[in-house]
Amino acid sequence: MAETLGSLIDKLTIKNIRLWHLEDIRRDRSLPDSERLAAADNVSMVNQQRNDLIDEIDQFLCDAIAGNVSVTDPKVKIYHQPKPEKVEAGV
Repeated sequence: MAETLGSLIDKLTIKNIRLWHLEDIRRDRSLPDSERLAAADNVSMVNQQRNDLIDEIDQFLCDAIAGNVSVTDPKVKIYHQPKPEKVEAGV
């Protein structure tokens, strides 16, 4: 599994936001029926993707508990750090 727990949670969050917006479109009676129906179809598809991600997160956690994967993914962050000032001897 190439994913980290954080990346899976991030993807799940994005799916939830998509579902929120699609549900808003689906319920908007000012829109044409064809657009609302298309949103309903997309709700179904995104919800299945969301469920698949939840299953993947569950599997990741089971694997982590069993010691088969690492939950951490260390990162090296490089920030601009000012160079230390040179101090002349005897001053």
